[in-house]
Amino acid sequence: MHLKPLNDLPLLDPQKEPPAVSVSITETPTPAPRPLYFAYGSNLSPTQMRLRCTANPARSAKPLAIARLDHWRWMICQAGYANVLPPAGLRVGQQVRDGEHVPVSGAQDAVFGVLYAMDPDDEFLLDGYEGVDHAAPGSRGSGPVPVEVRPREQGVGDYNKWYVPAVVARWLDEDPARWVPGVGESGASVVTVLVYVDENRVRLGPPKEEYIPRMNRAIREAEAIGFPKEWADEVMRKSIPLN
Repeated sequence: MHLKPLNDLPLLDPQKEPPAVSVSITETPTPAPRPLYFAYGSNLSPTQMRLRCTANPARSAKPLAIARLDHWRWMICQAGYANVLPPAGLRVGQQVRDGEHVPVSGAQDAVFGVLYAMDPDDEFLLDGYEGVDHAAPGSRGSGPVPVEVRPREQGVGDYNKWYVPAVVARWLDEDPARWVPGVGESGASVVTVLVYVDENRVRLGPPKEEYIPRMNRAIREAEAIGFPKEWADEVMRKSIPLN
């Protein structure tokens, strides 16, 4: 919208009708696309996603792609659930102090996951399942992690929301441009994703008993849509026994 500069407009006479102001209408800019959600734990299961994402499961629980976070590390942390550790240059707090005890995730040195296009209401529901502290203060931005990657502190939450680049290994949706504007016929190789990260509990631990069957379902369903079985066997199966 283009308006005349304020200092060029005549002073208004309160006894007269105000003069018309010329306004040119421009096209409304396209909103920035929402980051896709990168699932790496029990949410690899579309079945679980349908149970959790009740606002718009047809959208939020549909697997769109297999992707990976290069140089990240996958683990079952001391809380008994899946967690991921960022590369050394992007670590904060306990990640710095305890991160080197987490082994490299397989020969590919990466974490694989499934991408979903979340409805905003379902993302809010998922925040609840992941224990996100919405009252946490904004990130101080004084460390190695940009504010754009980590907008807030973890606070008292179980996980924090990070926004990082992921490499798409394989699109599952035949029209990915619906979810990522600008994707060509070959599909984008790198997209921005939302990943839930527990910054505080980064030591290895055994999985909770109730988590084992959910992870087995997640691995089974993910492999059925193209998730790399070799990586799952090499990395996940060290912590998740068959049941």
